[in-house]
Amino acid sequence: MSDVEIMEQEQEPSYIALTNDLLFHLVFTMNDRARISLISSLLNIPESEILSANVLNPLQWNESIDTKLTVLDLKVHLNNDKYVLIEMQVRKFDYWTNRTLIYGCRDIDEQTKGSDFSYGKLQPVIQIAIMDYTLFPEHKKFFARYRVLDEDDGYPFTDKLQFYVMDLTAVNDANDEAKSNGLVDWAKAFSAGDWETVEKIDNAGVKEAAKTMETIMSSPEQRQRILNRRKALLDYKSQMEDAEAKGAFEMLANLVKNGLLSLQDAAKQVNMTEKAFAEKAGFTIKQ
Repeated sequence: MSDVEIMEQEQEPSYIALTNDLLFHLVFTMNDRARISLISSLLNIPESEILSANVLNPLQWNESIDTKLTVLDLKVHLNNDKYVLIEMQVRKFDYWTNRTLIYGCRDIDEQTKGSDFSYGKLQPVIQIAIMDYTLFPEHKKFFARYRVLDEDDGYPFTDKLQFYVMDLTAVNDANDEAKSNGLVDWAKAFSAGDWETVEKIDNAGVKEAAKTMETIMSSPEQRQRILNRRKALLDYKSQMEDAEAKGAFEMLANLVKNGLLSLQDAAKQVNMTEKAFAEKAGFTIKQ
């Protein structure tokens, strides 16, 4: 292998999946064609009908992006007549629907701040979440659209606030519409674990996104920021798991203390010996 080939191999971008929300935000901010293609698939409208898709929150670099769990939704003003907010959500947490509802209502309210606002000028806000988990286990769908409707016959109350959810874990349940409009291609691109998988996806928008991914990951500084973001998210996940484990242990210890659960059964629940469980809980085992 020549020195040139070795150099080119060493400079080849490392792969980070598009489920990394920082990478996601950068790719679809930087590449107009990829952004229009994705929105076309998510809203199931032809690309020819998208005349403008302006990003309203381009990323401002600062240290907090590397170390804090900053919200990195992509906010787009589409055709100057609706707002589309796209979120890559891989961290599962309680009350996500409440948080998303508040965010959507804030964007509705934000429109009222202008001096020339009137009720007739209110534009729709569409919140779209791309999730690496199932939001509602009892209502598992690859792509779901939620609106404000009459609960008896589905008559629409308003189209001004809408919520769409793509479940990457349910891509095998996608219907024909999702296959034909490119949603399945995008889901596979988001979940891909290497360049080879992405390159096999025959979708012009995905290929545009892949080109921008390579450009970003070829920059040592940007690649490091992406990796730092990934580490921050993994650290957060680990902390949440530790907190859940601690909470579970304390609950079991209280049950044992109150005589509602045997020490043996409690220890089994957390894969500990009875002695180790008792010592951690501060119990005295009778000989």
